[in-house]
Amino acid sequence: MSASCMLNRTELLAQIDGATDALAQDLAEARQLTEKSQETLQRAHQEAAQIVSAAEERAKFLANQTQVLLVARQKAHQLEARAIAEAEALRREADSYVDGRIASMEAGLQKIMSQVRTMRARLASRSGLDAGETTTLPRVPE
Repeated sequence: MSASCMLNRTELLAQIDGATDALAQDLAEARQLTEKSQETLQRAHQEAAQIVSAAEERAKFLANQTQVLLVARQKAHQLEARAIAEAEALRREADSYVDGRIASMEAGLQKIMSQVRTMRARLASRSGLDAGETTTLPRVPE
């Protein structure tokens, strides 16, 4: 047994391809979530517009009762504010999810890069690769 570790190039490249594919899938999910939150926001605006329109019609009907008109407008504004807040919360939740997925992938990739650097350093020190004996493997800047 030795402290050296050998990786199968094909397997390592397959893992990197898998990580790339997973990132693409995560980005696609993020785009879908963003689109969904934008659709929700649009529906909230439409719903708020309908509520305001209904409140205005009701206010015209009750024009002689000023207090009822004020209460109706106040409730319409409250409902609109709540719908907008809910849509914004959905967008923030989607953004948070996407950020978490990307951060997780970044951490995994950093771990893999650290392991690769360590393995190359061990190989270089053991085989004298840094002494100019070979130029087939380029060095990745740290």
